[in-house]
Amino acid sequence: MPSNHRWSPGDQVTWTYYTPQHPTHTVRPGTVVLDDDRGVVVWIAPGTEVLLPVLESGAALRRAGDEGMFTAPRVQSKQLWTGNGILMIGLPGLPYSVWLFYKDDGSLGCYYINLETPYERTEEGLRTRDLVLDLVVLPRRDWHYKDEDELEGAERTGYFSAEEIEGIREAGRRAEEHIARWTYPFSAGYEYFFPDPKWGIPKLPEHYEWDLDLTTRR
Repeated sequence: MPSNHRWSPGDQVTWTYYTPQHPTHTVRPGTVVLDDDRGVVVWIAPGTEVLLPVLESGAALRRAGDEGMFTAPRVQSKQLWTGNGILMIGLPGLPYSVWLFYKDDGSLGCYYINLETPYERTEEGLRTRDLVLDLVVLPRRDWHYKDEDELEGAERTGYFSAEEIEGIREAGRRAEEHIARWTYPFSAGYEYFFPDPKWGIPKLPEHYEWDLDLTTRR
């Protein structure tokens, strides 16, 4: 897809996380809120059907432990996004996205910085690779790392090379500097976001029915 392609508010897209070592992936259908030079903002509504990798037992990958979650056989699973919706903000050229989680009353719960490879645009939406390590940022701007134990497990199993681990740590340092500057998207007022009530709940593209069937048979 051309790099200058823009979606319009209300367009439905997918946000996909691929894994080179496995045929499974994470796919979240969402609705475009904004798409401009600053990046792509996508709303994932409560009740959205998403595609997730799980253990063969159907349990979450984390149930296999910090190493097993990267080495155990996995299958594809359809699940409903439960809880409140999230606002996912892709930032062009940066190794992370920023998500906003909201409380039941609609107020901001926290910002979540998901370390990932810079997104690629596809015909269907955005595509990136999750880098395991994340940062949680509270509205009062204090923050902490999340899933450092899982990153260590990923290194021990060879899921990431030593060079990749250093790149992930550097991405975390860049995110720390972004928090300190408190520039877009933190300064954009998204803590007051409310989705357009006319938006429906996007569906997974039909081709994932075929992908799901093949992956489940593995």
